[in-house]
Amino acid sequence: MNEMASWRGFAAALSAALLVVVVSGEACETCEYAAGNLGCYEGATGLLEEGAFEPAASRFSVAHDSPDDALAFSASLVDGEGGEPASYWHSIPTYAEERVTGMDGSEESSGGAVLVNFVPEIRRGAIGKLEIIKDVEGNPIKYDTKDVSNSAGEFLYKRPRYVAYGPSPFTYGAIPQTWENSLEPDPVTGIKGDNDPIDALDIGSAVPDIGFPYVAKVLGSLGLIDDNETDWKVVLINANDPDASKYDTIDDVPASVKETIFTYFRDKPAAVGDAPGIFWPGLTDAYVPQVWKGLEDTKQILENTKEEYAKLIGDCEKVKDLEFAYSGCA
Repeated sequence: MNEMASWRGFAAALSAALLVVVVSGEACETCEYAAGNLGCYEGATGLLEEGAFEPAASRFSVAHDSPDDALAFSASLVDGEGGEPASYWHSIPTYAEERVTGMDGSEESSGGAVLVNFVPEIRRGAIGKLEIIKDVEGNPIKYDTKDVSNSAGEFLYKRPRYVAYGPSPFTYGAIPQTWENSLEPDPVTGIKGDNDPIDALDIGSAVPDIGFPYVAKVLGSLGLIDDNETDWKVVLINANDPDASKYDTIDDVPASVKETIFTYFRDKPAAVGDAPGIFWPGLTDAYVPQVWKGLEDTKQILENTKEEYAKLIGDCEKVKDLEFAYSGCA
């Protein structure tokens, strides 16, 4: 059986003040994630102080399997109350509690902010393409793979997929219990969805490990149209980030940060020879202010995808037809 690992390479990126002394200890099969059990590590290169993240749901733990083998790597969610497998997509609610724990350990009101539970799939600075696997029981996070063939077109082997454009400039992931309906037009764009939980990105300074869900504050969104599918990108900031109180909507985000986000999604396809990404509402690759959706519009976009998810899991025939793994339709 592969060794379970936890909290590998868990480090702060921009804020050195968040770093603490490296702690190493005995391996454990399952460790609680950020702000949870801080006594359980192996091989960590840097750790964040307790309180840097607010866990999405305290009863869950995260297990990393085969951390040194990209093709075999898996991050899985575990129900700590019973030790049973849980799902990143189905077991965590979309919205977080209305109170968050501050960096000093005190409880603070969200002040009317929209707080969601965020599942990080790709850490800022990484190039590996990881995602929640929708058709595998428990919906673990794994590397996407690509078939390698010889000159005759014969299959040789699978390899992990990497982003040719370069390292991700933000932590990238998804918001659970949402679904971008691939069977019907999106109510905003009129273009069908990409068949995934809605994507999100955290512009905060602290970098989590893969699959450790935490609470994040919604700021706005960007409407990427990818391969003629709607692929919303919700812009978030870690609710416990020191800068979270400065940002209430996308208009508060520095122009350079917004341009970096836009450029990444526009130019990422071009790095492999495809056409640049295009954006709603102009359906062009031009960077204009209208590409950004504010908080109120983004709240409705989230509600749309949450409603589509509820209709999806209520229709087991549709779940089966789409080959999704969902225990409620087993």
